[in-house]
Amino acid sequence: MNPRMLGRSLLLTWALACFPLHVCAQEDRIVYEIRSQYQLITVRDTASGYRQLIFDGDLGFIDAIQSEMNLANPTELTLSYSRHIMAALPLASKLKRILVIGLGGACMQRYLYNLLPEVKLETAELDPAVRDVALNYFQFKEDDRQVVHLGDGRKFLENSKDKYDIIFLDAFSATSIPYPLTTREFLEFIKNHLAEGGIACANLWDGEASYGDMLKTYSSVFEELHVIKCSFSGNSILVAFPVKRGLTVPKWVEKATAFENIHPTALNLPQLIQKGAMQADIPSGATVLVDKKAPEPE
Repeated sequence: MNPRMLGRSLLLTWALACFPLHVCAQEDRIVYEIRSQYQLITVRDTASGYRQLIFDGDLGFIDAIQSEMNLANPTELTLSYSRHIMAALPLASKLKRILVIGLGGACMQRYLYNLLPEVKLETAELDPAVRDVALNYFQFKEDDRQVVHLGDGRKFLENSKDKYDIIFLDAFSATSIPYPLTTREFLEFIKNHLAEGGIACANLWDGEASYGDMLKTYSSVFEELHVIKCSFSGNSILVAFPVKRGLTVPKWVEKATAFENIHPTALNLPQLIQKGAMQADIPSGATVLVDKKAPEPE
């Protein structure tokens, strides 16, 4: 199961126990569907007032929710990973320019655009149909402050000379992170595109078999790693520093408190950090992921 679905699945299990399946199915509604060059994209409205983005789903309750929007409050972060990933914001030395690898339904972009009006937001998105869906169904907009670079996120970085204060890595297929976005060579590109005092932050599925390898790979490129476990979810958020900082949980909480005083997040970042921060424990048998060991295409 995709990590973004796990938290919501607890509620769905309860719903299935309380209501007949045909009732739940009748109340949900497919708003739009298209098969792009890369995947089947479905936009679904739920009976409870949420709009969901699904890749390659079969419209069952175990479909992977890539993004979700509260129709009554579009900037609310409804999925656990999207709330916890914001704990990285206080750790950047400055916040002027942010890059997100992966657009989906633009839940992070909508939130950041509203929270940080002085920041320029850029997103690298492979699938043009995903951008169209975000524009037409998820209240995403492009303007002088927010742009989308269409195409492979890795190639975008390879050809770019720009540097960013935070690079968020949030690119998922229906089942996993694409391998080319997990390797040491790719992470070197990420590191080289960080401004002074900049950080990288990745949304990872800690139940994936390669999770330990991903931690090992990040540790081969970055000097210091920190992890926040997302509550009610199979996600963990990894924060990576290109230089050693000696960050402790109390220091992180202190930075988050100061950040909240300037940019009220409505997330209680200090509490998320206190409850979820943990060591980036790398299994002894973990290996570094490299380009030359990419799996054969199916």
